[in-house]
Amino acid sequence: MELNEIWEQRIKESGVDFLYFVDISMFPADITEGCSTAILFGKALSKEYIKALRANQEPKEKELSITERKMSTLAQELAEQLEAEGYKSIAKLKFGRLPHKAVALRAGLGFIGKNNLLVTAEYGCAVILGKVITTAPFVTRSEPPQEPQCGDCNICVDVCPTNALSGKTWTITTTPDEMINRKLCIACQKCMVWCPYTG
Repeated sequence: MELNEIWEQRIKESGVDFLYFVDISMFPADITEGCSTAILFGKALSKEYIKALRANQEPKEKELSITERKMSTLAQELAEQLEAEGYKSIAKLKFGRLPHKAVALRAGLGFIGKNNLLVTAEYGCAVILGKVITTAPFVTRSEPPQEPQCGDCNICVDVCPTNALSGKTWTITTTPDEMINRKLCIACQKCMVWCPYTG
């Protein structure tokens, strides 16, 4: 059994919805700390959760924060397991050093919308990502970042109650600060649930 297959089986048993082995060698070595591969995985938020938020109702569970914790815990567990097998592995980099979204773009998972979120074809923006970077010799993929597909759509900008979004279309050189005023963002998730791709 190949290394990819062994780990894919292990990780999918943890209940993730998708999984990619991604080449990250194009990122600066001081960011990746000598690791050339990322294991990117994630879980989609439920349709019930999205529906409740759209209806301005309090969801039964705090699904977003619960799922974030699960993905973070899984990343830590995977890093420890890989380390035990002799591969340098890191679950937590210094904040902002290598965002999950940057790896997701290289995986071909989606594009960055005007809401500064990753937008996927299957789940829209309603995904929670996790990752581990490692020296393990996985067979990897590397895709050029997808062009944004937002076009003239500004729904996320219009539904933002605090005007935190600038409406700028993402490019490879765009910084998050050009797209969103994080001081104004109240994490209401409206830009996520009302994105047409979220369904």
